[in-house]
Amino acid sequence: MAGRKQAHLNEAIRQKLSQLLVKEASDPRFHSVTITGVTVAKDLSTANVRFSAYDPTVDAQEIATSLNNAAGFFGQALGRTLKTRRTPRLTFYYDPGYDYAQEMDDVFKRIAPSDE
Repeated sequence: MAGRKQAHLNEAIRQKLSQLLVKEASDPRFHSVTITGVTVAKDLSTANVRFSAYDPTVDAQEIATSLNNAAGFFGQALGRTLKTRRTPRLTFYYDPGYDYAQEMDDVFKRIAPSDE
């Protein structure tokens, strides 16, 4: 698959999964999840899905386990909308980028001079 086609498919899957999490998922914890990226294998057999959770009270590992348990549901829903021969098998991974950005923001707030 050409690079541009694969990038388009990655983005299409990211957008559709984001919609599914908000509109069709029954687990209320999924509403605080944002899909940050998707990487589909060249043979379309698998897709690694990275996500962030913006609710600090929710355990990221617990959400990852729940998302991976619901991967079949999400895969079936994707299969109905994607125009590909195969629907990739989804695997969800927590993306700590948001947590890292929050930590950096806290550091900058501590070291910034006060306006007093």
